[in-house]
Amino acid sequence: MKILFVCDSWNGSSARSLRDELYTHPDLEMDDIAHDHFAIRGRSLVVRLANRILTRWRQKGLSDEIDLKISKFNPDVLFVCKGPLVDTRVIRKARAKRIITVNRFPDCSPHAHGASLKQAIGEYDLVISTKAYHPPNWEKIYGYHNRCICVPHGYSPNAHQWDTPPRNQDVDLVMAASWRPQYQTLLSALSQTLDTSNMNVLIVGPGWKDHRADLPAHWQFYDGVHGRGYGQVLRRGKIAIAPVHREMTCNGTSQPGDEDTARTYELAAAHCFFLHCRTDYMQTVYSESDEVPMWADAEELADKVRFFLPRPEVRQRMAEAAHRRAVPAYSQKQRATQMIDYLREILKNEPCRNLLT
Repeated sequence: MKILFVCDSWNGSSARSLRDELYTHPDLEMDDIAHDHFAIRGRSLVVRLANRILTRWRQKGLSDEIDLKISKFNPDVLFVCKGPLVDTRVIRKARAKRIITVNRFPDCSPHAHGASLKQAIGEYDLVISTKAYHPPNWEKIYGYHNRCICVPHGYSPNAHQWDTPPRNQDVDLVMAASWRPQYQTLLSALSQTLDTSNMNVLIVGPGWKDHRADLPAHWQFYDGVHGRGYGQVLRRGKIAIAPVHREMTCNGTSQPGDEDTARTYELAAAHCFFLHCRTDYMQTVYSESDEVPMWADAEELADKVRFFLPRPEVRQRMAEAAHRRAVPAYSQKQRATQMIDYLREILKNEPCRNLLT
């Protein structure tokens, strides 16, 4: 089977780690297009505005590259990771050529990333979501009639896995996540509930430096780190905080929010001890009593920090148990195998597209 893979290429991204695992699959022939190469790099306001202004140009450049690759590579499957710049024309053209079109969708809602993606996501033959609540609600909540299945997030063995516990932990609390209003509210409440005056607290991720004035002055803030550096920073923390984006509103309508994230699996693979936001789904992923303690709000999070911070032996034991649970079961290698198996099962009864046997 030949797959043309369209994804972001930065090291540590879920899309790139999935691509890398698919390249190692013995039954696949791969080619890929780096989606992010069609954007100006940078995080400044000027760069973000420029990318928005140039959206149509970026879409045209990516569409032309996909057309060129299809004509030369002749793939059986066009596999797009999210792909906000991949419009309906590209998908319809591929399907007209008997190419299976697949979208790996990693986020809460396909309605939250622009009109182009909202429309295009319903055109794919198959959507492989990371969210367990998407398949049963795919038509009822989101209005789509195509196939949707769930294969959860996973960690990258190359970027996120460490086989030994961390040795030098100079940070008491660490959190790595892009700034969100919900996360700001959580940390503000935590700082008021928990006395961190004698703690070394590190917050890592884009957007936080613009909001640090509302948080304790002695807390440290780093910009986002990627690849191996992401795990190295998290392993410095005696306790890592794993928040979840629980509230989702699109065009004034409430929709389901996250129940897990990529960090749910990456932290365990990196041998970190972490406190995770409690969700129903999360309680099926780890044991709360033996592997990953969970919290519902800032007050419970503060209580867990007070309890676990002075107990290094307990933290290490639970981190090792979570690591055993996650490695290798929650790896991108396992997730990639699941996806290929799903494709074989779903498509084997479609004679005109029986490409996977």
